This record gives sequence, C-alpha cells and structure tokens, in this order.
Amino acid sequence: AGTSISVRNLFFNVPARRNFLKGTSVEARHIIEEFERVALAHPEIAMSLHQNGLEVFQLQKSNLRQRIVAVFGSQYNERLVPVQEETTLLNIIGFVGKPEFARKTRGEQFLYVNKRFIKDPYLHHAIQNAFEELLPRECFASYWLYLDMDPKKIDVNIHPTKTEVKIGR
Repeated sequence: AGTSISVRNLFFNVPARRNFLKGTSVEARHIIEEFERVALAHPEIAMSLHQNGLEVFQLQKSNLRQRIVAVFGSQYNERLVPVQEETTLLNIIGFVGKPEFARKTRGEQFLYVNKRFIKDPYLHHAIQNAFEELLPRECFASYWLYLDMDPKKIDVNIHPTKTEVKIGR
C-alpha cells in the first residue's frame, strides 16, 4: 500500500531548465526542505526519503508533535509549547519553540493554511512581534503553526509556487 516516487535525471532532455540548477548539494537540500514541509503538513501519513541509496528520513504515522520531533530530533520534544485557538474565522493549532531555544536563523518557521505551506511576510512579522519581548535581539522564534479556515477566504493563485496566499477575499 502506498506510493513510491523516484526522480532521476529530471532535466536531461531540457537543457534550458538544467542551466538553472544549482550544485548537487544545494538541489539535495531543496528536496529535503520540500520533503520536510510536506511531512510536517501530513503527520498522519508515513513517509520516507532516500537519497543516493541512503535513508534520509523514515517517518511513521504520528501526531504533529511526534512528527516535528521525528524531523528535527528528539531534543525538540522539550522545546515545544502547544498552541491552540478556535475562532469564528479560523482555527490555529501547532507549536512554538520556547524562547531560550531561539535561533539566529529563520530556518524553523513553518506556517500552513489548510495544510498548505505558505510564506506570508505579514503573518511571519506578526508572529515575530509576539515574541519581541521574549527573544534576544537578532534571534528568531521557531514555530510550526497550522491555520484552518474556509477555503473560499483564501486565494492561492497569486504566485506560481502557490506558497504565497491572499487571505480574506
């Protein structure tokens, strides 16, 4: 049961696209980042990632907290603070990192709307502002937040990658 996807020589026949590829390690990192985004959106699905014959991830079906820990490491279990809020407009669930574990990079900021990973500068800024008094200057909060709202209130067709959305149509 399940689906297996194997990608090899994706652009061998399309030299114009191949010219835009970065080095092997950079492209591998992009694949791993996308795998993490999908895996974090769907903890109810077991997933694995193999690269060049090596197992990178072997994720079992789990709840959200267990999936975050499986992706980022066992030390994250103690770093996570649950978030849950239900309103008439949207529901928010997820986790934020404890301020003492804030990082100097934005690498652990995951925002989803209806299980779709998004990049929204306004929402990211609002979340960062909520931590303003708690974090040292030039540090960034870690978060894994999932907004669930009426799909009619979201426009996902404003960017080719569908990672940017317009909320409140």
